Amino acid sequence: MSFKRFIAFFIVMISILSAGAAFADARTFAVYPFEINGPAQYKYLSRGVQTMLISRLNWTGHFEPLAASKELGEADIPSSKIEEIKSAQRLGVDYLALGSITIVGKDASVDLRMVDKEGKSWTKSAKTTIEGLIPALDGIATEVKGQLFEKPGSKVATKEEKVREEARPQAALNPEFISASTAAVPMQSAINPQFRYEGGTETPGRWRSQSIDFVNRGGFVADVTGDGKQNVVMLSDTEVKVFGVDNQRLTEVASYKYASRANGIKISGIDLGRDGVKEVVLCIIMDERPYSFIISFKGNTPKVLVNRFNKFLCAVRIPPNFTETLLGQKLDTSRTFYSKDVTEYMYSNGELMPVRRLSVPAFANVFNTSFLPEKEDYKVLVLNKYGRMTVYNKALEPLYESQNSYNSVDVKFDSTAKIRGFGSENKKNKMEHYYFVPMAVTITSISDPTKLEVLLNKDISVASQVFSNYKSFSQGELHSEYWDGVGLSLAWKTRRIKGSVTAYGIADIDNDGEKELYCILNSFPGSLGVRFRKTLIVAYELNLGKK
Repeated sequence: MSFKRFIAFFIVMISILSAGAAFADARTFAVYPFEINGPAQYKYLSRGVQTMLISRLNWTGHFEPLAASKELGEADIPSSKIEEIKSAQRLGVDYLALGSITIVGKDASVDLRMVDKEGKSWTKSAKTTIEGLIPALDGIATEVKGQLFEKPGSKVATKEEKVREEARPQAALNPEFISASTAAVPMQSAINPQFRYEGGTETPGRWRSQSIDFVNRGGFVADVTGDGKQNVVMLSDTEVKVFGVDNQRLTEVASYKYASRANGIKISGIDLGRDGVKEVVLCIIMDERPYSFIISFKGNTPKVLVNRFNKFLCAVRIPPNFTETLLGQKLDTSRTFYSKDVTEYMYSNGELMPVRRLSVPAFANVFNTSFLPEKEDYKVLVLNKYGRMTVYNKALEPLYESQNSYNSVDVKFDSTAKIRGFGSENKKNKMEHYYFVPMAVTITSISDPTKLEVLLNKDISVASQVFSNYKSFSQGELHSEYWDGVGLSLAWKTRRIKGSVTAYGIADIDNDGEKELYCILNSFPGSLGVRFRKTLIVAYELNLGKK
């Protein structure tokens, strides 16, 4: 025999011996006929349940029935704990299964007692109906195997695991969305999943606008002109642009130019008049100072309601009512940009009046903070300087920090702290520190109206992992995450979005009566072609399952 054949023969023999050893180590059990407490017409279940349980408890190589288990009759049922031990020893099994079924009307109660060969026992019970008897036995057998072996799919969920599963939204129906691997309800689609990853321009459930020749810095969708239709509001390097959407094409209807030497960093929307028409909150940096404006675009004509307010200003949904509220904050050059001055403001008679100072976590600000409502409580969400999502409770105690970074945009301002009383450092001799303004976090209910989801845009870029100031992404993914009691877990996500996402949200963007998930993004023609970037919109329908 050649050496190679000898090695092959040796490996085969080892495999056979290992398999034999594994089966030799299998635990064994015997099932006795069940005691039936109920009408005589159900006495036949005594043997029937015995046979069903033998089949359902069997796990070849791990938990196997006694060959003569079916021959055990009612006369063989042990009558005491000592008899149970003797029966296990006489039969040569590791466990005995003894049980009873109580039937009252159409209701049934199943009790199964497992006894090991040392006399230790535990009980599994289930309340069901006559029709649900078989599923109940399936569940009991699964729990027994899960308790003995932690068989995959058999382990009984703990209370904490049940809470997490109950908190999970169901999978969204749009085929452009990918469900998390442990989603409660798998996504239904007739399309082969191997063919769906990238999608195409004609993919059902998604549409794309034409490209507009400017670079977007942020935006939102709302009715700002007062005509009852949704507008797309976007921020460019020089102006606020308002677009209408007709047949999935963008048409500019109004604009507002700000100072050419200013750096536009943020726009948001708030309905000051409670008339269903939102005003635009614009925030800029000019001469190293923040200025904010509130602009009305009713009738397609811009009108400045608040001019050059000398603080950062942003619309944020805050507790206890979680309605859009104006939050303001000053820029103190003696320290880094953080939370001591986050103040709620009220608009009245053309002026902004301070209402109260908010208690927020350290390093929170008006741009990176949002609130996740719960039944009688809320969580505070803060995107830290590394783009990681941190979660705090109402007492501002930290609960969770993500490993991935989210919602980064290439919109920044210099936030270098300097000692009070000293002038600015020479730019040639100082290391500039920038604060990158993140996208606003969207909190909504998409796949399950009873459960809130946190929508986040995951940053996808190799360069950004090496260079902290690199925020131009070639692609992204919108993630729907939910609070499971311990942290944020993925419910579903979109397929890869080609381009650098700058804003997203939920709105009836095309005015067809149904809301969509929209993304405003900049095209990515490569790191050497950034001056050729353009803006476009991708929208996903959310109710495909209803049509």
